[in-house]
Amino acid sequence: MATTNRMKTDTLFYRLFQTEPSLALDLAGLDVPGSEKYRFGSHEIKQTAFRLDGLLEPPADQPDSPLVFVEVQFQPEEEFYLRFFGEIILYLRQYKPVQPWLALVFYPDSKIERTIKAAMPFLDLPNLRRIYFDELPLLESSNPKLWLIALITAAEPQLPTIVEKVKAYRANNPSDGVDWIELLETLLIYKLPEITREEIQTMFGLRDIDLKHTRFYQDAVKEGQLEGLEKGVRKGRIEGEATLLLRQLDRRFGPLPINVKQRIASTDAETLLIYGERVLDAQSLDEVFGD
Repeated sequence: MATTNRMKTDTLFYRLFQTEPSLALDLAGLDVPGSEKYRFGSHEIKQTAFRLDGLLEPPADQPDSPLVFVEVQFQPEEEFYLRFFGEIILYLRQYKPVQPWLALVFYPDSKIERTIKAAMPFLDLPNLRRIYFDELPLLESSNPKLWLIALITAAEPQLPTIVEKVKAYRANNPSDGVDWIELLETLLIYKLPEITREEIQTMFGLRDIDLKHTRFYQDAVKEGQLEGLEKGVRKGRIEGEATLLLRQLDRRFGPLPINVKQRIASTDAETLLIYGERVLDAQSLDEVFGD
């Protein structure tokens, strides 16, 4: 896998964790009370060139719940642990959090992991947990959200089986509050960037009869704007970016006004990526769009 593809994979994980923060805790086998209230984002460390890519913050009314530093590492990096713990220590010094803290590192497999002698003592810290996706029984889990992680890391021949498993769960649990078809489409568009949305729908049986059940479709119908939105939606990667961004914004800020949906539908892929990064820290829609 090329470095740029690995970087895109890392970004997809961070954005999925932002949409479903408890996923990172579930993958690490952590049973944290109130995990559904955690917020996932990135943090700038002042007066340095460091930026923490992933930070799970517990709600303010849970001072005993841990602050969780998250890193998805899909590319070899010899000095990774020195960098990661350097960022953590700087964060702890600057922000002085009252909560305990943990560090989670997610690898596709142990072959990607790298370290040097100077970093070896960090590996023995009880605060550090290293998770290798190929060692986890993701598809055997009773948590269907972990099946999505399996889809991200799976080889292409495995995708149809995972998609059918998620579709079967959705059919048996139609009111669980998760737009499974939207998630599947988004992840598949990332996995198969050379294939159009229509081809993906046909290949995996994700037809419009299913998509009409998604919240985005139903909201558009109610507002009488579906036709205009569909004309503005781009194919392939742009659709994946737009779908995921809409989910993130809806989760952070609640139901979105129609002008926001129209803006996203007519935005190019590079700008959608910028908006997606801003969502991690933005406190309002205006901050996301730079207005």
